[in-house]
Amino acid sequence: MKRKHKKQKIQKLATTPPVSTPRVLCVDDDPGIVAAIEMRLRRYDVTVMGSFTGMQGYWEALTHRPDLIITDLRMPQGDGSYLLECLKQNSKTSHIPVLVFSGLRGNDLEERVRHLGGESLLQKPIRGEELVKTIGQFIELREKAELTN
Repeated sequence: MKRKHKKQKIQKLATTPPVSTPRVLCVDDDPGIVAAIEMRLRRYDVTVMGSFTGMQGYWEALTHRPDLIITDLRMPQGDGSYLLECLKQNSKTSHIPVLVFSGLRGNDLEERVRHLGGESLLQKPIRGEELVKTIGQFIELREKAELTN
């Protein structure tokens, strides 16, 4: 009987899910924006993927299933509105929170973003602390452990 109990205990430990690294997909036609977001999140245990068109972003979302998507509104080959529509209409991606990061201004812009399924509108330029705080509302940002020599 002791063997059976021990075996059950081992199985229970094996089923504990490992802590996964959150994946963030950044879709912006400006590689500098993608690099800046990646740099800002470097101190956290997060994988940042970049795409440079709306269609490429949609493909990456379907292929890699990120935990969060940050997208610009104005881009070639499928703007952010089109990307949001595609993401929210597909059952494989509809649950992924999307933050819209844009330099556009307008009284109804935030309402339009929410109507399309976006979680939040972030105005460019944005302070790094505000970006991290907003991202942290949707995924867990764990600081990387310091590497010791």
